[in-house]
Amino acid sequence: MAEPRGEQNVYLGGFRRGPAFFTVFQASADPRVYRVDCRDSGGGPNPCATFAEGIDHSPHWHGAWNRDEWCPWIVAEARKVVANPTRQT
Repeated sequence: MAEPRGEQNVYLGGFRRGPAFFTVFQASADPRVYRVDCRDSGGGPNPCATFAEGIDHSPHWHGAWNRDEWCPWIVAEARKVVANPTRQT
């Protein structure tokens, strides 16, 4: 997914479950917004969830992730990353 021109999200860290790797970003346009992307064995990174107004608010799940059994686990892991980022430039 391409970033809008002039926008670059800040990488905060990632986590893994099985073949899926999840990456957490902070939006550069609004630092209260976080996005979780998923890269699985079948393709490139795709948006999984967006946390608007901070990580404590309910996430917006994208596509097939809506009501997936992994959702509570993804939220817990994303909160860990936001609380303790491994920022890279």
